[in-house]
Amino acid sequence: MTPAGREPGGSDRGRRAGDGRRQGRRRGQAATPSGTEPPRKAATRLWTGLALVVGVHVVLALSTSVPQMHHGGDNTHYLSLAHSLVQDGTYRDIWTPGEPEHSKYPPLYPAFLAAMMLAGAKTWSAFKASSLAFTALATAFCFLWARRLRGDRTALVTALVFGASYSLLSASHWILSEPFFVATTMGSLWLLASAQGRKDARPSQPPLASPPPTPRRRLAAGLVLAGAAYFIRSAGLPLIVAAAAWLAIGKRWKELGAFAAVLAAPALLWQSRAGEQYTSEFWLKSVYAPELGRVGPWDFVVRVATNAWDYATEHVPIAVAGDLGGATIALGIGLAVAATVGWLRRVRSGPGVAEGFAFLHVGLMLAWPPAGASERFALPVLPLALFWGCESVARLAAACAARWGTPGRRPDAARHDGLRWRRWAGAAALAAVVAVPAGLSWSGLREVSRICREAVSATGPLGCWGSNIRNFHFMALWAGDHLPEGSTVFARKPRIFYAFSGLPSATFPFERSPARFFGLADSLGIDYIVRDAWGVQAARFVDPVVAAHPERFCTVAGFRLGAESISLLAILSPPGDEAAEGPDPAGSTLSECAPPGAGASTMPSQAAVVSMTVPFLTDRSADARPRPDLPG
Repeated sequence: MTPAGREPGGSDRGRRAGDGRRQGRRRGQAATPSGTEPPRKAATRLWTGLALVVGVHVVLALSTSVPQMHHGGDNTHYLSLAHSLVQDGTYRDIWTPGEPEHSKYPPLYPAFLAAMMLAGAKTWSAFKASSLAFTALATAFCFLWARRLRGDRTALVTALVFGASYSLLSASHWILSEPFFVATTMGSLWLLASAQGRKDARPSQPPLASPPPTPRRRLAAGLVLAGAAYFIRSAGLPLIVAAAAWLAIGKRWKELGAFAAVLAAPALLWQSRAGEQYTSEFWLKSVYAPELGRVGPWDFVVRVATNAWDYATEHVPIAVAGDLGGATIALGIGLAVAATVGWLRRVRSGPGVAEGFAFLHVGLMLAWPPAGASERFALPVLPLALFWGCESVARLAAACAARWGTPGRRPDAARHDGLRWRRWAGAAALAAVVAVPAGLSWSGLREVSRICREAVSATGPLGCWGSNIRNFHFMALWAGDHLPEGSTVFARKPRIFYAFSGLPSATFPFERSPARFFGLADSLGIDYIVRDAWGVQAARFVDPVVAAHPERFCTVAGFRLGAESISLLAILSPPGDEAAEGPDPAGSTLSECAPPGAGASTMPSQAAVVSMTVPFLTDRSADARPRPDLPG
């Protein structure tokens, strides 16, 4: 039987002591129970490995960095929540009319961004730099965790592949909570694995009769990070459950009681505030189309099967190496099989926190509405899958080496060298399977980075996206400079519109009903609507309402950049009221608002367009610009 934590293909118990010591030195373990490796040499190898995996990740991330902001609304949402904390110490959605209390995103990541704001951070680049720091930390923790379980070789391969993965490099470029969450999760798993006081037993190795005492400080730190993960993303709940189950299985009742006591109060407070924010979405057929209704038993089975296929053949392989065309499916299925085999062998030898967390998180991935499936959702379990995949390949290589290197055909030391190099060949083959396509993906990302840098320098933080998105950016800047204070706006991307205009915004209803449109506008106090080409929603839901009631709208401003145009319409009171009179309903086009908006045909200044400062973090004083009396 092989000692716990050693690489496969080692010597039998009957091998000579001298060969055993010589082979132990070759196995590259972090520390051996007999203490045969000098501490200084072990520390040198540890820090060299850490420097290598972190350095490779940072170099790749910087070489593919993109200066533009993400075109989704989550990044600006996190920043607005942080700004709310800085402004008045409340946790509110200040980007929308009424500034309601926020109850969806846990507060720890916005609190971190708020601390950055208090320290002076104001630019998109400054906040994005924190994401790179977190992904580098996640890579380091991945190496430490894998090294604790299996040794240097497997840890090095796992961490290098994870650090160079497409999804982690992409995550380092955006202001999103995933980097913080993955770093916290991997840190927790490493500390909890270290708290066992030994490397996990191999499947063929019986547990130690009297394991050394649990290092309490590492256990406490690991549990604190597990709790923190839940307050970064709600997807951290599986980690809490897995850690609690691990403590219960190990009969660590005192630690479990302390963990529950410390976590219970803040978790209950947050859950009481969040309510059914996520559970209500879970049972919908589509979170983006609530009108489709809730899933039934058969719908749920179809959902799980659909997600399993999509993750195995698309999201996970893309998360590792980007889109490889036809090879994507082969890579995904191969990784899924190898990781599952490795996970099962670990579970058979006694599951740890990582095995429980992976089981619960993957279950959540499969059960979630398919519209939410993405590489971002798979990122927290990606390093675990890579590690278990590496273990499976290493065992396969060791089995082949043992079969080819039959005892007696050559001297003992020479045979060991052959086994050793075959094991290295297996690890190198696994790395090459992922590294080669990942290298191609990296070269593509680097070219995109170069093009985007030029575009952003000329057209601002959204300059690398299409002209329809740049139009939206320009209109938000124009509205922030020209609309009256207190104006509220309907927009397709209200959080981004608020970020560049400073005006509270909301999404217009995704219905063709004029009654629903005007009813929601009246209840929220909406004064204007952006009629844009960002997606098809405006053409599908806004244009029919405007065509049915042209007397309720007039044009405030309009731009055209490229093939797409954008306009800002004022929402007028019904014609019978004295507040406003609309144009002739029989007219084929909307009239301009009277008086026309000052600068209605003037694009924002170039300085405002290319500024990389988050606009609502600057002083946009009303005294600094004219605000005409437009209809509201």
